[in-house]
Amino acid sequence: MAIPTSALQEINPGSIIELFTIELNTALHGSNTIYRFHNGANMNANGEVVWAGNSYLRFPIECTGFEFGSTGTLPRPRISISNIFGTITAIMQDINTTTVGNDLNGAKFTRIRTLARFLDAVNFAPETVTSTSTTTVADPADGETVTYTVTVANVGGVNIFLLNGVNNPVITMKRGSTYIFNLADGTNATHPLRIKSDAGGEQTTLVSGTPGQAGATVTYSPAYPSAPSDLRYYCSTHGNAMGNTITMNNPNTIQQQTTSSSTTQTNPYGTPDPTAEFPQEIYFLDRKVTENRNLVTWEAQSALDLVNVKLPGRIATKELFPGIGAFVG
Repeated sequence: MAIPTSALQEINPGSIIELFTIELNTALHGSNTIYRFHNGANMNANGEVVWAGNSYLRFPIECTGFEFGSTGTLPRPRISISNIFGTITAIMQDINTTTVGNDLNGAKFTRIRTLARFLDAVNFAPETVTSTSTTTVADPADGETVTYTVTVANVGGVNIFLLNGVNNPVITMKRGSTYIFNLADGTNATHPLRIKSDAGGEQTTLVSGTPGQAGATVTYSPAYPSAPSDLRYYCSTHGNAMGNTITMNNPNTIQQQTTSSSTTQTNPYGTPDPTAEFPQEIYFLDRKVTENRNLVTWEAQSALDLVNVKLPGRIATKELFPGIGAFVG
């Protein structure tokens, strides 16, 4: 797809990026390899420009003679590529094992031009984006740790729990706090105290030791804000009658900020578009002009030139139109 007209009509549409490809022909060159080059400033650490998902290697290349004349003769541009490290010579030697003396003749050469704003985001330096989120949490300063000493007594023919000496009281808890039930007294031996929700089942956070023995405890830490409200303490062997209900309150809260960072890459000049380009100029390498340790130069011709087509298709001359105006020359 062509570059949108609206982009070209802007006061500053952006830099034109020039890219080149040389595409081999399997019949002539033994493979269909595509070599991609650019001759501008490298866009990333690898010295590449990436457009439409393809990487174009930074490589000294000079192309001249793309201009159209007024005589109908098609351009025959010259393409010169650096050969400092013998790279191009090595490619030609490999190709010449398929077609002797080919020297890349017949390879398809394409000149691609787009704008910097349409290059892939990967070309540009990563940016670190920091975001901050705020959540409501229980204020640690409002938290508490409460310990109850638990014993068991028979009252009116029924065993009940005594908390700090009080017969199975209704107790109050606060979400975000911790409550420890000390079950070391021998009367707890067959009466394991637990915490449960009438609707949601067992809620006990931690059980340590064996009831009736030293070190036996049950711990419950109601979470903020999710701990249920329909709680009770009870005997997991003998049921609810030994305990009572728990009143659940919310603590004071604070706003807690959490900061996170992520790395992203974007094109600072616009939105990448793999289809936005000027019309491609396609030629075929016709003959090698120069080869030395510094560079290799070819002359190229267009596909139309291969069949002797001239542009424009008709040329006004005085022989064809003797009655129109005055011709010079």
